[in-house]
Amino acid sequence: MDERQSQPSSVPEWGSQSPLMALASGSTIKEYKLQRPSPIKLDLSYLIHLQRPATSLHLSQGYPRARLAGGHLSRFQGHGIEFDEVRLYQPGDDIRSMDWRVTARTGKPHSKVFREERERPAMLLLDLRPSMFFATRGALKSVVASECATLLAWSILQQGDRIGSMIFDASASGQMQPLKPIRGKRAVMRMLGAVLAHPFWQQRPYARLGSLLPTLQRAAYMAPVGSMMIIASDARGLDAASESMLQRLLAHHTVLFVFIYDPFERQMENSGLLSASDGELQQQIDSSQQSQRQEHASRFIRRRDVLQRLEKRPGFVLIECATDDDPLTALQSRLGRGR
Repeated sequence: MDERQSQPSSVPEWGSQSPLMALASGSTIKEYKLQRPSPIKLDLSYLIHLQRPATSLHLSQGYPRARLAGGHLSRFQGHGIEFDEVRLYQPGDDIRSMDWRVTARTGKPHSKVFREERERPAMLLLDLRPSMFFATRGALKSVVASECATLLAWSILQQGDRIGSMIFDASASGQMQPLKPIRGKRAVMRMLGAVLAHPFWQQRPYARLGSLLPTLQRAAYMAPVGSMMIIASDARGLDAASESMLQRLLAHHTVLFVFIYDPFERQMENSGLLSASDGELQQQIDSSQQSQRQEHASRFIRRRDVLQRLEKRPGFVLIECATDDDPLTALQSRLGRGR
């Protein structure tokens, strides 16, 4: 059963683990702190202010497949905007790319390789299923996931790329209408509008969680070839079919999976009798029994194992963020500038 919404027992200031961001303006270093207004709901003004710390994230490497001209460098043999390297001549190289000086010096034919700018659109998939409205500490998983998606959206905007988005919520329709990738601040604001307007913030009807496969298939249909697909989710429903679909997506896209979880999901403490509900049925769990705690932990381990297998494949990036983590710090662990 999936846990229902729980008021976090302790609510640290967002930024209490990494409270300061330093920005250089000439010789002046300016420090500031952002504090999450609420652990159980979103605030538009706060999400807009995340645009500034998002400048510390860097997502511009390794996305060579999109077809439109844009602001990202990809390895490309031929005349491009920037020289990359000299290598031994390979059959099919353009004779105009020959490096005659290196060829004369080494006695072996060498070609120049250039890098060409390519666009890298992004499609953000945000999980707002009922299981995401849960936390025992920090903030609801849905709040943390929304903040991660917002930070990434602002970072993508600053790089000049198109942004699309889709919310999936386990409702009768399976997901809200996807928003096609577009450029500009409007792309981020329409995503924030859809997230804030989602009815589950007010009331969450009973909905049995199913496979992630239909959501991934819908996203694959909407995302242009060469996109970066960003998924902020607790990975429930990541079954064998979903794992296979993600593997197929990696042939045409890069996938960034932000794995959102509550520490309770990873490890159940011995706290006696606990009540759990999926919105329809209620059940008591005796956490003093080791077998119950092991079964509880095994469900989390199975989800994480799938993601860690995928992470071994080229083009798949996994970032873990607990409900009591600082979302910006979690993203910076893999996407911070200079890494």
